[in-house]
Amino acid sequence: MENYLSDNHRATFYKSHRERSSVVYKKKHRKQYDREFADLTQASSSMSVLEVGCGTGIFLRYLEACEYREIVGIDMDENLADVLEDLMRSEIYLDDVMTILKNKLKNRRFDRIVLLDVAEHLQLPVLLNLMKLLRSHINDDGRLLLRVPNVESPWGLRMFFGSFDHVTPLGPGRMFELGNMTGWSCDGCFSQEPGRILRRLKERLLNVTIGALLSYHPEIWTANLLAVYKV
Repeated sequence: MENYLSDNHRATFYKSHRERSSVVYKKKHRKQYDREFADLTQASSSMSVLEVGCGTGIFLRYLEACEYREIVGIDMDENLADVLEDLMRSEIYLDDVMTILKNKLKNRRFDRIVLLDVAEHLQLPVLLNLMKLLRSHINDDGRLLLRVPNVESPWGLRMFFGSFDHVTPLGPGRMFELGNMTGWSCDGCFSQEPGRILRRLKERLLNVTIGALLSYHPEIWTANLLAVYKV
């Protein structure tokens, strides 16, 4: 896909229009991240966690609520400082991600590294370089978790193409290729299903019904998917 906006123009536009309101941490977030992070990556509170692209900090608040041993968050948006000031146990860096990793976090390793809704914002060469660099920041038997819009699903297309700031389309097939290209091994791709059981069952029924009518259909139907990697 040809991108008509330079990285600098996109970054400037994104910062100027970004929603920076603080998100209140709720019980539903605990359940969501227990499913999408702790269960998928087999994480425990004794571990160290790095989040790249921490945004307004809802995942960091989850980690603090669960009392993870070491919590570090990075985001390129320096204007997030006020929104994140309530985080008491998190180590926050607001600057260029690659610069932070190569300097302030040089030689630091983590048990879990998380990128939630980040990869699709990066040009493919930048994403590849970032994932290669993150290999030097993961502990033995560590895991990397990515969440992205699922462009192999018709529901994920709206998620991806809803913003000009989404530049790299990703789906299950590409997530495995991404691992092969950067020295990671993809353990698997997983659906991001609704938290409410009734809605989850409705979506599953709809997807099974549509799939039965098609000779070719997505492996994963949900609008977003999660991928787990190890070195």
